Formats: sequence, structure tokens, C-alpha cells
Amino acid sequence: MKYTLFAFTVLVLLGSFFSSPLCAESKGEEDSTAAYMKGKEYILKGEHEKALPYLEQAHRVDPNSATVNFQLAEIHLRLRNIEQAEVYGKKAVESEPDNVEFRNALAGIYASLKKYDEAKAQYQKIIELEPNNAKAPLLMGIIEAERGRLSEGVDILSKLIQVNPDNYMALFYRARMYLEQNNEEKAKSDLDRALTLKPNFTEAGTALGLIFEKAGQNEEAIKAYSRVQGTGSFKKRLAQLLLQSNQTEKALQELLEYEKAEPDDFTARIKIGLIYFEKKDYVGAQKVFEKILKEEPQADNVRFYYAWVLEESKKSNQALDEFRKVKKDSNFYRESSLHIGYILKEQKKVDEGIKFSKALLEKEPETEEFHDMYATFLDAKKQHQKALEVVDKALVTFPKSEKLNYFKGVLHEKLGNKSAAIAAMKTIFAINPENYHALNFVGYLYSELGENLIEAEELIRKAAKIKPNDGFIEDSLGWVLFKQGKIKESQEALERAAALQPEEAIIFEHLGDLYSHQKEFKKAKEFYKKAVSLSISKDKDLMNKVQQKLAALPKEDSNPSTEEEKRVPTASGGDLKKPRSQN
Repeated sequence: MKYTLFAFTVLVLLGSFFSSPLCAESKGEEDSTAAYMKGKEYILKGEHEKALPYLEQAHRVDPNSATVNFQLAEIHLRLRNIEQAEVYGKKAVESEPDNVEFRNALAGIYASLKKYDEAKAQYQKIIELEPNNAKAPLLMGIIEAERGRLSEGVDILSKLIQVNPDNYMALFYRARMYLEQNNEEKAKSDLDRALTLKPNFTEAGTALGLIFEKAGQNEEAIKAYSRVQGTGSFKKRLAQLLLQSNQTEKALQELLEYEKAEPDDFTARIKIGLIYFEKKDYVGAQKVFEKILKEEPQADNVRFYYAWVLEESKKSNQALDEFRKVKKDSNFYRESSLHIGYILKEQKKVDEGIKFSKALLEKEPETEEFHDMYATFLDAKKQHQKALEVVDKALVTFPKSEKLNYFKGVLHEKLGNKSAAIAAMKTIFAINPENYHALNFVGYLYSELGENLIEAEELIRKAAKIKPNDGFIEDSLGWVLFKQGKIKESQEALERAAALQPEEAIIFEHLGDLYSHQKEFKKAKEFYKKAVSLSISKDKDLMNKVQQKLAALPKEDSNPSTEEEKRVPTASGGDLKKPRSQN
């Protein structure tokens, strides 16, 4: 038997029906009394199927007992045997027609069977017996709504509220009816009143919050949820809204409070761990995920988050072990594999990375990121030609991949084929004209070659407009301006670049070149030394090149005496520098 919302509500409201203490009617038969008591014992334990045969035994001895019939109706209702519940409920009412509790129960059974007229008749009889009974008109109004008579339901509840304006249940259900009639303003008013009357009325607070959410009024929804005194699923809704409004600390507190009441809600506990992670509280996040994994060791999503926390905590080897535990059929397998590749790269375990990524690619050639990972490790091994072959093969399947086309351009540049590098980057322009990495790369490479300098400047300025305050782009702009002889503008751009990227050695090399060209050798020496110190552990080739420039500087500072002494650099003079790929 399928329960509708209102019918189920009717059953829930029959609290006395499910909890009223009963005493067996003694007929003098000890076996009947014992059977009844045994059945009642099982009912109190919630074991209704075990209770049924004992109550049936008591019924066989005394079939007209109102108490036994009433109890049998309860059991059959619990077991979803609604037709049987009706039989016993009617017998109970026939035996004691003035018993309001029995009639209330029978009305609920009729409602479950959608026998609305019969249910309504029972409630009307209850009102005759008890004119001040507030539950019967409430349920009668719900019955009307359940059968599709929303206006009648609203009228019944409105009369009830007029007599008893503090009846928060009537306000709540009238609000539900208003919502069915698309009258949200009246619904919000009733829910607001219900919540004011009973601050721990979670259903009213949740319904009010959801109305505001549906309307996109998140701040009002937050206020509604925050008014509710208690716990429940609304706490999760509230936390989510607080996160969306960047109120992370408040969201965390709401979830922690919710967790106390619902410790088995793993989604909430995972969210708590992720908030700790976002706050960079890796100790807190690690504790949360470890605890969940002890209870649910097969939870791959939690395993992935746990491994990521370890990675961010610089516990790389432990992170590798955890990422490797993520099963191949998991939705988190691809991401876990990418993290493994990243850690191996950071640990400079190039050979292991090549073996790992090659195996991945053989099993899942349809995954673009695995092609990129394999080529990256080959590139790190300085096997640039082989890496290029991997990328070219991948581009057959993923021709519009900006990342792979960019990588192709970088590899061609490393192999000394700058025209092919520029062609690869221009392929990206057709895919995404706003790709500032490619725009900057081509502009910088032109400036290094001393070719198409006007176009180069246009490309770099376009990149700067798309991605302002990027140190690499500012450096490229400074360099192309230097190549055009625009020394003052070049200096300004390079100084901006150095401020934005104070750890990038090549920017300081460029500043050294600029001041050396200006014959301000003291400043040139200062910047060259900075470039050397930054490149010692990162780029030995760059370090050696800059050291040669340092050695070639005059021992004493000398300044140009005339403008004629300032020579504009040309493509044939100076060193070629590799374009940088920005991530």
C-alpha cells in the first residue's frame, strides 16, 4: 500500500494510537490474558510480526474485545496490511462507539485507503463527542487537501486557526496547502507564524527556508534556517548556503552540531573534512577522513580526499600509498592517478614516472591526461622527440586540446624548430583566441627571434589584457619593447614583472641585459647576481649563461655619455631565451 504525503501525515498525527497503554480485558481465560500480554510485550519492543500470533490467539478467545481489536488494527497498520487494519478498527469502534481514540485510529486507516468520506465521517463524529477537539478538524482539513479539495481544506483550517490562533500545526498544513495553490506569500506568512510559536518546529523552518532557496533568496533562507532551534537535515542546507556565501566558519559550526545528532551521516562528515581541507587545517581534515575510513574502508572518495590531505601535508610517500589504494573501477581512479604522477614528478622519480604513466596509457588510451603525463615524464628525461611523438599521437584523438597543442609548441621549441613551435601555438588561436598562454608564447618567441616585433607586441598586450598582473606576460612585454628600442617602457614592464614574480630568474636576467645595454654596469651586475642565485637549483644552463655575462661586465661602472652610444639590440645580438610555459 503506497502512502501519499497527507495520508502519511494523518497516521503520524495519531500519536496516541501508536503509544497508548492498553490493558487486556479479562474474560476469565488465563491463556487469553497471557497471550495478550505476550503480544503487548513484543509491540513495546517494536517486533510487530512476533506480536501478531499472540494477539490473534487472544482474539480467537474474545473476538469482541475492543482493546484486542484495536491492538490488532495497530499491528496490521504497522505491517502495511491496511485492509486487515480496517476490519479490526471497525470492530473496535462498534464495540466502543464513544471511544474517540478508536475513531481517530479508524479515520486514519480510512485515509490510508483513500476512503475519504468514511474518514471525514469519523472526524465529524469525534467533533460531536468532543467539541473542543483540535486534532479532528486539523486532520479533516488535511483529508480534504489529500483528496484534491484544497480550498475546502484551507477553509477548515482557517476556522480552526480563528478559534485557536496558536495552533502551529494548523498553520503549517495550511501553508502546505497554500503552496499547492502557488500562493507563496501566504505560505511564508503561515510558516513564519508557526516557527515563531514553536522555534524547534524543524519542518516549518525547513519549508520556509526551501521557499526562499527556490526563489534564489539565499540570505533570507539562511535567516529562516538559523531561526530553527534544534537539529535536522536543514542544518546541512544551512551549511551549504553559508559556504556559498563564503561564511566557512559558520558552515563548519552548523555541520559539527549536526554531526552530533546524526553521526552516521557520512556526507556531512565528508563535508566537514573538506572544509578543514579548504581552511588548510590538514590535521583536522586528516582526523576526520581517518575516522571515516576506519568505519568505511571501501569509501574511495574519502580515500582520495585523505590521500590529497597527506599530499598537501608534505607526506608524499604516505599519499602515494593511499592514492594507489583507490580501485580502478572508482570514479576517483583517474584523479588519483594524476596525483600519483604529480608526486612522482615532484620527487624527480622520472624513470618510475615513465613506467607508471606508460602502463596507464596502455590501459586507458582514451584518457587525454594520461597522454600528457607520459609525454611530461619523457620531456623531463630530455627525450623531447619521443615526447613529441606521444603528443602528436594524442592529438589525432584530441585535436582541439589546447593543453596538448601548447605542449607540442613547447617541445618543438626545445628541439630548435621555432617555426613549428609558432605554428603549433597558432593552432590554439583557432581553438581559443583568448588563450593568453599561447598569445604570450608566440609574442615572446617572435621577440627572441627579432621578427614580427609589432605583431609580437600586439599579441603580448592582448594576453596582458586577458590576464592582467601576470609576471610572465609583463616580462614578455618588457622584452619585446627592449628589442624595439623602447627602453623606458621596457624598464617599467620588467620592473613590474620582477615585483609580480620575484622568484623568476629570467626576469632578473632581462633587467641585467637592459642595464648592461644602458652601460649601467653596477645595476646590471646586481640583477645578474640575483638571476644566478635564483637559478642555482632550478636551471643550471641559465645559471651558467648569466655567470658568463657577469664575467664579461667591466670591472668599474661606466655610464653612456651620449644617446648615440646606446645601441638598439638586434636579432643577431644577444642570447636566445626559451619561452616560459605558464601554468
